[in-house]
Amino acid sequence: MVVRLFALLLLALVTTAQAEPLVVGGTEIVALKANGKLARSLLKKCDAEIASPIHAVADFAPQPHYSATGANPDDGQAKGFTGDIRIAYRAALCFRISGKKAYAQHTQTIADAWASTMKTANSPQGKGDINFNMAQLVVAASWVKDGWNADKFSQWLKAVIAPLSLSSEPNNRGNWGNLLDMSIAVYLGDKTKFKAAQNRWQELIINGVADDGTMPLEICRSNSSDHCGGPDKGINGLAYTHYALLPAVLSAKIQIDNDVQVETSPAGAKFDQAVSKAMAFTAHPETFPYYKANHGKLNKLDHCGYFALMLRYIEDENARSVLAAGTCKSDIWMLLKIFSN
Repeated sequence: MVVRLFALLLLALVTTAQAEPLVVGGTEIVALKANGKLARSLLKKCDAEIASPIHAVADFAPQPHYSATGANPDDGQAKGFTGDIRIAYRAALCFRISGKKAYAQHTQTIADAWASTMKTANSPQGKGDINFNMAQLVVAASWVKDGWNADKFSQWLKAVIAPLSLSSEPNNRGNWGNLLDMSIAVYLGDKTKFKAAQNRWQELIINGVADDGTMPLEICRSNSSDHCGGPDKGINGLAYTHYALLPAVLSAKIQIDNDVQVETSPAGAKFDQAVSKAMAFTAHPETFPYYKANHGKLNKLDHCGYFALMLRYIEDENARSVLAAGTCKSDIWMLLKIFSN
């Protein structure tokens, strides 16, 4: 059972509408520094990546992720793009841990390279990948703003990236797009667009979560381009539930850090319910609606690193048991490392 603590925590979180840095505050950085083994491991990885090539392209147009028979192999563009973003994010985190300017400059160089090179995303998958991943680069950029002339990057966000957002769509695509909208708005200090993103977050949660806490457009997901059909309908359903909730949780964190009353808002109860249901399904996958139809097989149950962030605001025995078991191995935002200390 989820015990709501948002309202109490909000009393201590009075900030401006341009709160920086995004998502990860000073308290988390202090804790990371204190965890010497983890800090050394992160810095070692950043050192190994410091000379990594950058994969910026003028037209970002990777092939579709899914075909009629399953997932397509990566054609190189998508892997290069997401790789650059993950490296930039880690470098920015390493800068905050160590204060070493070379890490900040690495993030800035990656951001500037993409801003200088990429002009279009002329494939549906390209637009999708921008929608799903670019917020992480915006967050990283918010951590390394000091001493950086980021005008080129800021203009690129406004002129090229923001129009590619899919926040008007439903399900996980809309949630990721709204996280992109929200992170850009706060990064640029645009209060009007930040307010619009808050309103869209409400709509996405209210419309995307059923009365029982499930997310109907996610739980049905198959492993092919027949997204909610075929013989393996629902086999990716829990994975896509996590994939929809991760951006919703990150968006909630940004709002809370900007004194938005998430918990007591119209969508607050449904948000709690959806997160609680995902935690229960992950701890007890046999209760997932499509578990039996797929003969006890569900893909990618490990995409649950955001549980560590949510446990800062709620108490949930299912989430704690899942984290204690080491289930949440896929954690592209490094939330386990950042928020478990």
